[in-house]
Amino acid sequence: MGEDAEAAVRTGPTPLFYSEEETAALLGIHRTTLRTLALDGRAPVEPIRLTQHKRVYRRVDVERLAGLRQ
Repeated sequence: MGEDAEAAVRTGPTPLFYSEEETAALLGIHRTTLRTLALDGRAPVEPIRLTQHKRVYRRVDVERLAGLRQ
């Protein structure tokens, strides 16, 4: 896991959701790749749409997929 992904997990209070950028960093893929997969309905983690162009991802789902949690 890269430094960006580790920093996203360790800083501040535990968030309920991760942004698209944080999710991509934790999963080790580019933000654009995650967005493309989400738009095609093939994202590794189900996105929650806040607006037409903004998505967030549940922390527990992302951390489980990234191997940070069981």
